[in-house]
Amino acid sequence: MRKYILEVESELKKLADKTYKESNDRFNIPRSVGVSSEKLKARLKEGFSFSKLPNVEQWKIWNFIMRNSRMHEAQMSALRFAEDRIEAIGKQEWNYLRGWVDFIDNWAHSDVLSKIYSFLFERHSDLIFPTFQKWNKSKNPWKQRTSVVSLIYYASPKRKAPPVKLVLEMVEPLINVKDKYIQKGIGWTLRECYNLYPKETLVFIHQHIKQLSTDAFSYATEKLDKKTKELLKEFR
Repeated sequence: MRKYILEVESELKKLADKTYKESNDRFNIPRSVGVSSEKLKARLKEGFSFSKLPNVEQWKIWNFIMRNSRMHEAQMSALRFAEDRIEAIGKQEWNYLRGWVDFIDNWAHSDVLSKIYSFLFERHSDLIFPTFQKWNKSKNPWKQRTSVVSLIYYASPKRKAPPVKLVLEMVEPLINVKDKYIQKGIGWTLRECYNLYPKETLVFIHQHIKQLSTDAFSYATEKLDKKTKELLKEFR
């Protein structure tokens, strides 16, 4: 398996861009060699020596890469592999994917993994929700963030939304956690929850108006009309 890590990392290093690496550094993306999203996706389309293997074997390889590579772009490649199969992933793939959160240490990886988890949660909520509940109580901030962002990710009428009570009950315990990315994740989740359940979400925001951090409040009220947003600001 180690040879596949070396192959992927070697190929990605050929695409490295110093300017893009500096940009990633500014945005707190660790261990990056500087490959843009466009170049990464194009390289994944070209494939690697193992890309024509049966799907089950490819999952084993990318799972190994996600868990063992220390290159940001190599791990992102594993995440993009899973994302590209988002319509087909199910309980079997969950056996790999649920462990990937242990290797998350930045918002970019967290966002993609949360998107993947959100589709799995939509289809297999009874299987996956207990894990989200466990992560919600974790001391690992990335697990806490993932436990709420994965509930909806992006609201869409084409997707089955979880009950508003479930979402708000998962958000509430994290409101006072002093972590920037958890706070942004809370705001993200409340914003998407508002798109689905405006009345209930607005009541929740009002109830916790003094507790919400600046980041959480800013994201949560992004879709509110100006008048409502200004009224809420008065209570802060």
